Amino acid sequence: MLYLFATILLATAIFIIFRLFKQLEIDNLQAITMNYVVASSFGFLVYDKPFQLSQISEAAWFPLVFLIGLMFIGVFFLFALSSQKAGVAITAVSAKMSVVIPAAAGFLLFGDAFSWIKVSGIAVALAAFYFTFKKNGSMITDYAALILPVFLFLGTGTNDLLMKYTEFHMVHGDLMLLLSCIFGVALIVGFSALSFKLIMGRTKLKAKNFIAGFLLGFVNFGSTYFLFRSMEYFDSSLMFPIRNTGVVSLSALAGLFFFKEYLSRTNWLGIALAILAILSIAIG
Repeated sequence: MLYLFATILLATAIFIIFRLFKQLEIDNLQAITMNYVVASSFGFLVYDKPFQLSQISEAAWFPLVFLIGLMFIGVFFLFALSSQKAGVAITAVSAKMSVVIPAAAGFLLFGDAFSWIKVSGIAVALAAFYFTFKKNGSMITDYAALILPVFLFLGTGTNDLLMKYTEFHMVHGDLMLLLSCIFGVALIVGFSALSFKLIMGRTKLKAKNFIAGFLLGFVNFGSTYFLFRSMEYFDSSLMFPIRNTGVVSLSALAGLFFFKEYLSRTNWLGIALAILAILSIAIG
């Protein structure tokens, strides 16, 4: 239970850290790149099996690592921007409710049994989206605050789908090694983008950005590590819905108490429906 609580707490902390980046004027690119230095390094350090580079390059999942790594850092940027523009609660709902994408694709790609409960959960998720973004009798008019969570929903769902596809067809007990390689590719992408901006004179390196990135990387890896440890003690069908609903609920409270993100009754209804959708999809 301690591992499950830790992964919920750290996953929520990621949203809070990104929200604080705006207040502390942290450069997202520098911090996120440093985050992947830390996450990738920790990943290879805790991987407890001997391996060689040829083992990685010859793995069935190796070609997909580049696509998933690119998606990972892209989605992480959306996490940052959405947390800063739309708020912690809405960002958490968008990210965790994206479970509907791999759930829907499961019927077509993985031979998942058809379930009316799961289909109902997907339908409830659509309603949850509407109520979560509804403000004062109308939809959010700040397009950045609306579009970023939608893109985050699509990006996170696509990431989850790619990870599920890779794990289902290609991974045989080496999930931590796969994840470490994905973090490594994301690091290369981030370093390349940062180098380009430095060469073009569009950014300057600052120590505070790398300190923030180190903290983010520690929290990011910790969330993933404790997620894997939780999977050793809980069945996935039980653990994932508890984790996702826990993150959504805790993020909503964190947004309220730490950042004064006041939500209307309609928004709270949307969050409640999001939790119901996550549970329905998991149970179905």
